[in-house]
Amino acid sequence: GYHVGLRNRNLRFESLRDCQKLYMADNKKIIWISSYPRSGNTWLRLILCGLFFTKDGYLKNLDILKKIPKFDTLNNFQFIKEISIQDYNKIFRENEYNEETLITYSKYWIEAQKKIKINEGKYAFFKTHNARIKLKENHYTNELTTLGFIYISRDPRDIVLSYSKHINKDINSTIDLLNNDKIMGKQKSNNRMPEIILNWKDHYRSWKKFIVVPSLFLKYEDLLNDIEMEINKIINFYYTNFQVDISNKNEKINNIIKSTNFNNLKSMERKNGFFEKSEFSDFFRSGKTKQWVKELNQNQKNLIEQSFKNQMIELKYL
Repeated sequence: GYHVGLRNRNLRFESLRDCQKLYMADNKKIIWISSYPRSGNTWLRLILCGLFFTKDGYLKNLDILKKIPKFDTLNNFQFIKEISIQDYNKIFRENEYNEETLITYSKYWIEAQKKIKINEGKYAFFKTHNARIKLKENHYTNELTTLGFIYISRDPRDIVLSYSKHINKDINSTIDLLNNDKIMGKQKSNNRMPEIILNWKDHYRSWKKFIVVPSLFLKYEDLLNDIEMEINKIINFYYTNFQVDISNKNEKINNIIKSTNFNNLKSMERKNGFFEKSEFSDFFRSGKTKQWVKELNQNQKNLIEQSFKNQMIELKYL
């Protein structure tokens, strides 16, 4: 693949091929912030908001996260109505998403990404919990629309604890969820499209295999351990791949570290609420690592470690 030029807008076309290339470059504008649920996606987006959407890295409240919205919302798929009212009805008519709905819906993933409107010559950040799945012949995303992505992972033994509180299910059923391919948000609800999560292992593998665009893989545990080093990795990723230079980065890094301190985020949520929180528990609940050591029984630990052994070794969780 070629490297997209974020800058070369005034090209002369030598051939039809050049023309097609620029068309592709014009569609290539999304940087995904991808993760399995409860893995630190929100924390990562706050860091990015501090780097890209503030002057000094200081985050006053959680509303800034709207700058990196979820891609899978109804607004981004309304255009289906113009193309095929039959498909539109198939997707939106029932109260629950099922396989037929999903296959119809998947035909429009890339088209919806191409239609994203952004400022001239810039790129858009989008959050997703989708695996980079392929349904029939339709990929969730590909190199036509994706500039690059950052993927954040977390020890699945800790995800289980966090996720069970978030969805108000016991630990064993939550382990089942991590183990089973699933759709998140089967119920059609306010502006949410279905998200195809897959199991924890295949979620990670599906993005890991997406090697034709620049990517950065981070770990929640590393952010907890040395946030400054991880922020520098992010800054380098943008500079190396997209020639994006972050201004006054030292001030930004210091203020991001203060602003995204877990207790600070907790008090922001308590004070002003948080539009992404679940009805069952605070969004910023504990933010620690290795809680599973005390809270999971041996059988639960074994179940997770056996199911995800290779990926956990690869990520140094085992």
